[in-house]
Amino acid sequence: MDATEIKPLTEEAVARILADREAQIPGNVENGRRKAPRWPFPGTVEMWLPDDTGAEQLALATCLNLSRYGLGMLNEEPLGIGLEFALAVHQPEASLHGRAIVRHCTETEAGYYVGVEFLFDQPSPD
Repeated sequence: MDATEIKPLTEEAVARILADREAQIPGNVENGRRKAPRWPFPGTVEMWLPDDTGAEQLALATCLNLSRYGLGMLNEEPLGIGLEFALAVHQPEASLHGRAIVRHCTETEAGYYVGVEFLFDQPSPD
């Protein structure tokens, strides 16, 4: 993948990034109750979060881990469970854009740990 272009967030695009990393990291990663294992993926997440007026506000978070179906990130502010938003995930291999939904948000000493699920089949609103 070309990391200079922002590509659509698809299951196949995420799988390619994960396959590249899995080949570089020996051993197995436990996935517990998750559908797929999570791999460490530090990087930047751009989020376009809806505000009270319906406009979108840009916010940045730090990606901590990535799986085939979502990611975990550290954010300065809490995000509500069920919030759907546009995002761009920036990794050395590629930058991907699409939509996600917040599945959990937990306060930590460093900020808020937010788990999101990718919405692969959801079109972006115009």
